[in-house]
Amino acid sequence: MGYFINEAGAPRHTLKDPRGLATGSPTRDAIDQVESALESMLSYFGDPVAMLERASALAPSWAYPRVLLASLYMTFAERGMARLAADALAGAQDLLGSAPPRERAHAAAAQAAVEGDWASACRLWEGILVEHPTDAAALLFAHLFDFYQGDALNLKRRPQRVLPAWRPGMPLHGYVLGMHAFGLEESGHYAEAEDAGRRALDIHRRDPWAVHAVAHVLEMQGRHGEGARWLAGRHADWAIDNGFAFHNWFHAALFQLEDMDTRGALQTFDAHLATATDTALQRVDGTAVLWRLKLLGVDVGDRFRQLHAAWEAVEDADGFYAFNDVHAVLAALGASAPLPHSRAAAPAAVTQRSMAERVGLPLRHALGHYGAARYAEAARELLHVRDHAHEFGGSHAQRDLLTWTLVDAALRGDERALARHILNERVPAKRDTPLTAYWQERLQ
Repeated sequence: MGYFINEAGAPRHTLKDPRGLATGSPTRDAIDQVESALESMLSYFGDPVAMLERASALAPSWAYPRVLLASLYMTFAERGMARLAADALAGAQDLLGSAPPRERAHAAAAQAAVEGDWASACRLWEGILVEHPTDAAALLFAHLFDFYQGDALNLKRRPQRVLPAWRPGMPLHGYVLGMHAFGLEESGHYAEAEDAGRRALDIHRRDPWAVHAVAHVLEMQGRHGEGARWLAGRHADWAIDNGFAFHNWFHAALFQLEDMDTRGALQTFDAHLATATDTALQRVDGTAVLWRLKLLGVDVGDRFRQLHAAWEAVEDADGFYAFNDVHAVLAALGASAPLPHSRAAAPAAVTQRSMAERVGLPLRHALGHYGAARYAEAARELLHVRDHAHEFGGSHAQRDLLTWTLVDAALRGDERALARHILNERVPAKRDTPLTAYWQERLQ
């Protein structure tokens, strides 16, 4: 057995994970499976769900693998996965009495996430990190939900707060540097972000999150040619049998679009994003590439119709996460389909309701104007919401789609002063890119 009973009658846990954290596992084999699942979650290689299920089979009395599975399902940010998360968490409840405090705290955080209070979930994961800064799972889940909530401050600070406890050579250390790199980038610390991302890759070459963090830096600095070469040169590290590859292909398409290589971007969509529609995360990236091509005047054929059908095929998907819902609306617009009325309702859960009311519903209203060719109205309403659109998550690069749409609507609506005003933002970083030249030519 991996624990013994102390005088008070409560189990005292003796088996620890590779970073020295006490576990409730009775077997080392189950701990090894959880460690493999953590690395799979961080690297996007392999099947962490299967690994966590094996851990539960090896240690049926251990609640923690089921709790981790619940949090993992929640990171997909869609309703169907949230139902699976609730089921996994329910299966852990009767086992938590003998769990160590850290694992019970994970269960509380997962429960908050399942109930739709993502801010509280992050506070609970942060509480774990205060006491156990090398808890890789708490850091990963909080990091992803910081991203979903557009919390750039904690994307940067949360990894900073724990990094001193991570010694070089400690298992999973490189992935923490990768998260650190992305948080720095989203906070505008580009040189530090690039350095951290490259250091992360020196430790784990096949870390697509770190590859992606450096790609973000190159995107934000207008280094699109270098960005394309960066992704192409590391293709074997992120693009083969990797669960995050679809998003890095999205970044590859962004570099092509910045170069006005619309044919190449369409080929990237066809080869890597067109059939990647199983999850909302995938459909978001495909929609974002097609919508940008549409704004550049590219005929995308029936691709929007097919993508819109993929959005509509998911039952009861809307009203869960406003960021997803806005992309579903864009797919409907691209397909010349009616906007789904159900996406106009604010959800009941506290985090999602705030996102919908503050960002999702105003954007839907603005996009409704755009679809009805009321371009000046669309431009003005996009202007009102764009600067706080980070509140519904996504990255700067992803939300740049709103700026593209605003400029296009302003030009179509003869709001040329507004278009010029917004285009001025691109000049410091992207003065000489072909895409900037395209927008300026339309302005002239």
